[in-house]
Parts: sequence; structure tokens; C-alpha cells
Amino acid sequence: MKQVAQRRFFTVDEARTLLPQLKEWVGEFVGLSRELEKFRPVVEKLAETAAQNTGAPEGTAYLEVLLCLQKYLSKVQEAGCLVKSVQEGLVDFPHMREGREVYLCWKYGEDDIEYWHEVDAGYTDRFPLVG
Repeated sequence: MKQVAQRRFFTVDEARTLLPQLKEWVGEFVGLSRELEKFRPVVEKLAETAAQNTGAPEGTAYLEVLLCLQKYLSKVQEAGCLVKSVQEGLVDFPHMREGREVYLCWKYGEDDIEYWHEVDAGYTDRFPLVG
């Protein structure tokens, strides 16, 4: 049985140290997510007619992309990060700020981790780390 990893809290420096690797992983899963969207109409049609067919190459390709996407999502999660949006590449880092848990917030395409938000808030309610 796989053990559940203990919750990790990141300092700002720890999150920034992970960022180069994270940019690669998130870039992969954002691209794979877009690829999955291209398959959507074909896969939905295959699902409707599944009882009458024995499979299709598009279904196999879809599953291969899905498995690859899962691999990159797992890497991000195993690093202790929370994936908030696969399509947008939105990732949170659990962080302690003034004695309470908050999330450092980063979105694919941003150069650095510059924002945080409350646990019960989201991307649109971010605050700058400085100031």
C-alpha cells in the first residue's frame, strides 16, 4: 500500500528553487491538456458507440495522452504542490504566513512566484508577496 505523503509547507525560497522544474512539468501538462481537448469530439462519439465497436486508434491515442498527462500531474503533486487548473497551469504551494496556512500562487507563464492567497480564496484574490 502506498503511504500518503506528509503535507509539505514551502518557504518562498523553496518554492522558487522548485520553479524551473515546475515550469517544465506544468508546460508539459498544459500542452497535453490542449491535446486532449482536440480529441474530445472523437472520443465522445466513440463513447456513444462503444457497444458496437472494438476500439479505434483515436481512443488509444487519447488514452496515451491521458496517461502522459497523469505522469506530469503526479510529479507536481509528489513535489508537494497543488494543481488548481490543468488547462491554465495554475499551481499553489502550501505556505505558512503569520502563523496560518495560505497558498503561494503561480501560473504557467509567470516568471516568478510573486503572489499568495488565502486557502479558501483563489487566483482572482491573490495578494503580492511584497508590500
